[in-house]
Amino acid sequence: MTIVAFHYTKDSFFAIADGLISKGAARVTEENKKIISFKASYKIPRISLGRFNGFSEYLGGSFYLAYAGNYTLISNIINEFTSIVSRKLVLVRNKFNGDPAVYARDDEGDGLRGGYYSDDYNFSDKELVPITINFLVNILESVIKSCALDFSRNAMQNPDVELIMFGEQLVDYQRSKRAQVIKCKTLIDGLPAIERFSVVPWSLVCIGDSSVIPKTVAEIEADSEYFAPLSVRNSACTLFVKEPTENSYHFERKRIQIIKRNVMPLILNNVGTIGGSCTIAQSGWASDLEMSTIKNEDLELELSKI
Repeated sequence: MTIVAFHYTKDSFFAIADGLISKGAARVTEENKKIISFKASYKIPRISLGRFNGFSEYLGGSFYLAYAGNYTLISNIINEFTSIVSRKLVLVRNKFNGDPAVYARDDEGDGLRGGYYSDDYNFSDKELVPITINFLVNILESVIKSCALDFSRNAMQNPDVELIMFGEQLVDYQRSKRAQVIKCKTLIDGLPAIERFSVVPWSLVCIGDSSVIPKTVAEIEADSEYFAPLSVRNSACTLFVKEPTENSYHFERKRIQIIKRNVMPLILNNVGTIGGSCTIAQSGWASDLEMSTIKNEDLELELSKI
């Protein structure tokens, strides 16, 4: 297991995770990075004089996945998912109405070669399908279901997958930050049961060790400097906050410090299934997202600076 704490606004991202991978009571590795970046793209077929004339590419930008749960299962999910979104997506026309649609093809589009097409098969810029967080999580959900079912049949145990996907999407020339959580922890009637929800800006979401997270979230949200007006707490310990209109940068900075002050000691002191190194992914109001890793032995010094 692990802990990942995630917080974002319309202008920034922050995520912090431990680095411990364990198997039962045994510590397997302490330097794992549980926040990964990936690129998402699809191929656009080009037709000339009725014949296939290669592909151009639509690049959706950089996105990120943070994970907790069974490392073997999650590795299979991430490998299959990144394989699809980096190589197998192809833009085609719906054969019934001609609308553009993106499909995953195991042949990576090679099956389009050798066919005959009218030149109006080509796609205009206005027809290009945006790569959004929701689009990507739809693919991820399909992969989770397949991998979780395979895992459960062979390992004879329930799946244990918790993922946060986040990134900046471009739709109609407007950039916006988005995040979703998707989980699969059990089977219902023999099928993987999926829990999925969007993360609200200025809310705190944690995944990982259920014996530690509720208390940690409660302590973070109980801090007077973390509190904001017009907040309401739901049963999942998620804090929904109306975005501040004054001193947003300073308010956000305080929040990040409070999250660090509560999560870093768990990692430093190897609480529960949490420990090892500490990975932080952070972007600011005027800076791109950067990831850094702090070794466990350096965490005490880092805490003293907060």
